[in-house]
Amino acid sequence: MKNIYSFLLILFLSIQLHADPIRDTVSMGAGYVNDVFYSLDSGIVKIETRANWEIAFYTNRWSAGIQVNDGGGVQLFTYPLGDKDAWNTVDVSQIDEWTPMVNSDTVWEDGAFNRNALEHPDYGWGVYNTINHSVNGDSLFIVKLANGSLKKLFIESKNSVTNTYYFKYADIDGSNEKSEVLDITPYMDNRLFLYYSLSLGMPVDREPDINSWDLVFSRYSAIVYDNNNQPSDYVVVGIASNNGVGVAKHHPVEVSFADWMAKPFEEYRTPIGHEWKEFNMSQFAWTVEDSLVYFIKNRNGNIYKFYPEFFSGQATGSTAFVKELLSFSWLTDSQQRVNGLAVSPNPTNGLLRLDVNEDLTGTAEIVFFDLSGKKVYSTLVSDRLASVDLRQLHDGLYVAEMRINGKLLRAKVMLQH
Repeated sequence: MKNIYSFLLILFLSIQLHADPIRDTVSMGAGYVNDVFYSLDSGIVKIETRANWEIAFYTNRWSAGIQVNDGGGVQLFTYPLGDKDAWNTVDVSQIDEWTPMVNSDTVWEDGAFNRNALEHPDYGWGVYNTINHSVNGDSLFIVKLANGSLKKLFIESKNSVTNTYYFKYADIDGSNEKSEVLDITPYMDNRLFLYYSLSLGMPVDREPDINSWDLVFSRYSAIVYDNNNQPSDYVVVGIASNNGVGVAKHHPVEVSFADWMAKPFEEYRTPIGHEWKEFNMSQFAWTVEDSLVYFIKNRNGNIYKFYPEFFSGQATGSTAFVKELLSFSWLTDSQQRVNGLAVSPNPTNGLLRLDVNEDLTGTAEIVFFDLSGKKVYSTLVSDRLASVDLRQLHDGLYVAEMRINGKLLRAKVMLQH
């Protein structure tokens, strides 16, 4: 029996390594107004306006990371003329001379509010108390909104045990003061951040489920070097990776290059980033770096080749790229094979064959789910070998489940028309 499974494994590997490349396009909209969350397995997951938040709280219980919407035109300043006790005496007459703080372009958790961190227990906006596990705020911040208006903000504390933030903010003159208690707990297992709108005075749940996306096409602050190799913070348009997504960059190589094991995968915010394109002044148009290939190990463990082909600029904010599935994570997982449900061919154009390695008496239902967990198709089978037609579904990765003899059989199916 093991020899049969080994043969099937080799056959499946042969099939999936010849999956056809897919060309896709993501548009952030004119002026890059949207963030686009993207799954390599299933395409666009969510398009979300960038202007609906000013600050964001990293959801991990033991994190003190807080970001600012620097890609959306929001600026953050640590008040230079006093600490938290200067709340009632804020003077912003010299704000144009202050240096704004920005988020890290490599670590999601390292936000603009953490720029002045002095290492543990000082996290920039506050200091960690080892007795009660709270971070107590010690700094006053000025937030310049995208419309130019100013707010003063004090992050009073974070109770790490309950994953709850306490903060207050107001107009510079003290009017419209609001105190907020923000419970992060409901979001810590399925979001990177919980966002907050100082303009609307409310939290904003804008990300899709963390397990549903791999990349986000976005606008953010990054370190850019000028002609004299001097670094400065500059707002760019690029591609950021979700936590748990690995990327390996290869340059210069032919786009046919497929050795995804030649380099280790790197897991940080911007291994793809923004430098795959540049503005050509002589042509007055964006050009994309040639001889460039990325290999991406996505949230599901599948390996893709990925390379951009076109960037429109701010007229439509569109990026065209090629992705090609090179390896399924589950093909080397012996438990998946022993579970007794095989599908072929895989990837499939929609017409596939199921092989149930279990005694089947009567009929059994097989159900297909998309990556959000939504049931998209089901059918009854009465034979060990059965044919299924999924041509009515969109391209992407699906999970097939079947219960038989008290067992749950499961397989992943990649649909490519």
